[in-house]
Amino acid sequence: MNKTLWVVLGVVGLIVVMALFVGGSYVGARNTMVQKNEDVDQAYAQVDVVQQRRLDLIPNLVASVKGYVGEESTVLTNIANARAGVLAAAGNRPGSIQANTQLSAAIVPLFRLQEAYPNLKGNDQFMRLEDELAGTENRIAVERQRYNKTLEDYNVYVKQFPNSIWAGMAGYHYRDEYFKGNPSNSVAPTADFSK
Repeated sequence: MNKTLWVVLGVVGLIVVMALFVGGSYVGARNTMVQKNEDVDQAYAQVDVVQQRRLDLIPNLVASVKGYVGEESTVLTNIANARAGVLAAAGNRPGSIQANTQLSAAIVPLFRLQEAYPNLKGNDQFMRLEDELAGTENRIAVERQRYNKTLEDYNVYVKQFPNSIWAGMAGYHYRDEYFKGNPSNSVAPTADFSK
């Protein structure tokens, strides 16, 4: 009887140790997922702050250009429409990411306008705003890169075993919310030297 009691106690002790190990693994993984999820949200918030700066600069830049380039209204209309798309997508992260990518593409022709309109180069307000916007675009690129790296770290952690089991139980899933390049950038530009 004494030997049986020790076997039962040993089995119960082993079950308790295993339960503590599994529970500790779950709690540790879940806490890490909470932190990584918050890191992703914070990184996106930083991207959002810099993108908001761009949204604030665009109306002033467009207004300074309007007086010089009346016939280039397509460029200004595209920027205004893309900016409206960003504002409409507020609160919807995938939609906001896509709308901001479209806004980035719509701004590029604005920088080329000064080549066609030399008087625009002499406009101090335009040049200052263009410099601020170019600097903001660089900051956006850096923050998007940091966000994508943070999101990748989260996604890798959530997909690794045994974290994938705990992630499913805790409600954390793979997030496909990456900033991607503009698809039109993959098309090589053509140069026409005949003109």
